[in-house]
Amino acid sequence: MFVPRSVSVKHVKKNTRTVQPKPQSWPTKGIQQTNPTTHNNTAKPSTAISTSVQQDRQTELGSDEPGSAIEIDSSTSLKEEFSNDGCEQGSSVSKEEDEDEPIVSFSKNQRWPEEGEPACVMCGRYGEYICDQTDSDVCSLECKAKHLTLVHHQKQYLDPDQSSSPEESRATVQVNSLSETQNLYKEHVTLSQLSNEQVEEVRKQLGITVRGTDVPKPILEFFHCGFNDTVSANMSVVKYDMPTAVQMQVLPAGMMGRDVMAAAPTGSGKTAAFLLPVVLNVFRTVSSAIGGRDPRWTHPLALILAPTRELCMQVEDQAKQLMKGLPHMRTALLVGGLPLPPQVHRLQQGVQVLVATPGRLLDILHRKDVSLECVEVLVVDELDTMLHLGFREQVLEIIDSLPSQRQTMMFSATIPQPIETLASSILNNPVYVLVGQASTPSPSVKQTILWVEENSKKRMLFTILQDPKHYQPPVLVFVDSRMGADLLADAIHTKCNVRALSMHGDKPQSERSAALNSLLKGEVDVVVATGVLGRGLDLCRVRLVIVFDMPPSVNEYIHQIGRAGRLGSSGRAMAFINNNNKGLFLDLFDTLHPLHMQMPSQLVNSPHLQQQRERRKRTQRARENVETSSRTEQHGEKWAQQKHSNAAYMQRQRAKRGREQEGSKAKHHKKY
Repeated sequence: MFVPRSVSVKHVKKNTRTVQPKPQSWPTKGIQQTNPTTHNNTAKPSTAISTSVQQDRQTELGSDEPGSAIEIDSSTSLKEEFSNDGCEQGSSVSKEEDEDEPIVSFSKNQRWPEEGEPACVMCGRYGEYICDQTDSDVCSLECKAKHLTLVHHQKQYLDPDQSSSPEESRATVQVNSLSETQNLYKEHVTLSQLSNEQVEEVRKQLGITVRGTDVPKPILEFFHCGFNDTVSANMSVVKYDMPTAVQMQVLPAGMMGRDVMAAAPTGSGKTAAFLLPVVLNVFRTVSSAIGGRDPRWTHPLALILAPTRELCMQVEDQAKQLMKGLPHMRTALLVGGLPLPPQVHRLQQGVQVLVATPGRLLDILHRKDVSLECVEVLVVDELDTMLHLGFREQVLEIIDSLPSQRQTMMFSATIPQPIETLASSILNNPVYVLVGQASTPSPSVKQTILWVEENSKKRMLFTILQDPKHYQPPVLVFVDSRMGADLLADAIHTKCNVRALSMHGDKPQSERSAALNSLLKGEVDVVVATGVLGRGLDLCRVRLVIVFDMPPSVNEYIHQIGRAGRLGSSGRAMAFINNNNKGLFLDLFDTLHPLHMQMPSQLVNSPHLQQQRERRKRTQRARENVETSSRTEQHGEKWAQQKHSNAAYMQRQRAKRGREQEGSKAKHHKKY
């Protein structure tokens, strides 16, 4: 709601300082009145304000306590209020200043900033003036009033037990500018004393490889990040005691606002590596009131994209745990399979962190129920899946709707080269972090590859589940079809007399959630699932994963077996393979052979494996021939240019010698 010109925006402390103009002092002319009946950009509201509007304004501005919100006085003009608050007037104002333009009262009448100009902290328009209480840029009297109201409201919220008077509270409020708060991370003195050689040795021992410019040093303890007490307490509750390798390197980069692409094994703590910077960066923005972050503001500041509903739910739950106790911090979960109206209603309540699957988010964007124009941080989890053909167009459409000035972080256990190339085009001066070897299984998972023919798979599975040596419930079994999951779960329950459930995309979300909760609580012995449980989920109770049907790629296999052995805990994985999976033979062999794993002789001696090796060699030779031909053509062009240049040079030399000979003959003839 706009404040009319005749309405005074007062503070309890009458000598409160006011907005200071950047180019000149405040003019003493009265604020020019315009016709309230016009509907162009210069139209102003009526000078009269009703009781109901006053109540709405007081409700919008904050508390019901006396002096805690801005008082609205319809008998005094904005000009009179700022005159009483210390604006220069009288004989000290020159005639030229009297002729200056009036102070901009409403943000809609202010222009947008040009490149390099300051922006208003409330609406983003040209920050023509400076509020000397907070040193923040504002564009108009309207935004100045809103800004001071928000600062006072946040101060009360952050310090509810403060015994000082409202005047003292307001006098001590300090809000940093955007440039001063852009970097949350301050290098700890312990890290600053490490030499470059020591840092490289630490990274080598942790298996960390980095690329990029000005990569920060890895932290060694969580307290090196300087988390506030609330976040540190929340981390203790969720048992974040020691940072993992990926967290050591990603946390400082993320808190600095750098773009990040990180690849680390499954179960290595990637979720916390991006959630902590997200929570801290968003809380910094909300607390500082940068960009008009009203406590009831409805636009998200951070967006986290993940491929599955279950992964989104888990990420949002962890975000809530880290946010607990932080004021003005709310999340929204936007996933398919759940009713849309409650999700839209949640957005309307005002959220700061948005966790979504691409499909549901696009549905809401197309309905214009949410705006992403203020998103400051984007996280893409399970990057290789999100930029694969199934999700790529949706994700790129979402990214196109985001502001270009943002922080982007991308994570996965496996990042193929084509995906990395595409993702790099989205990032801005990123820090690349690789923990361990690229696209390799988690070292905490012990793998066993079994050659099992198709008609013997069920019998082998029943044998494992009935063998106390191998059976460690709960067990997660991966299959490649939804119907197969239902049938196999029923067969396991009948043959092995254990509690078994199935989980796949065709099931209602309520059943999927119930199955996942049963698995997490250990209330079910076996869960047969498709790929919906194959990525990102932290299934801490699972110690045995059985890959009944091999997935279409080795990367998917790495993600599936990674559901066991989370965060350093040991786990086991068994995979059934036969000639139906011959397309995976070479990639699987190349992935497991460096790990010195014992593989079935049928796989090692398979003619399909030999054929794939020969095919790869031919492809490599063809690629090398193309590269050689290209280099030859380039060399030929250079040689032709050089030859032409040499020919021209020789021609010039012959002409020069000819002229010299003619001159010599002329001299000889003249002499004799």
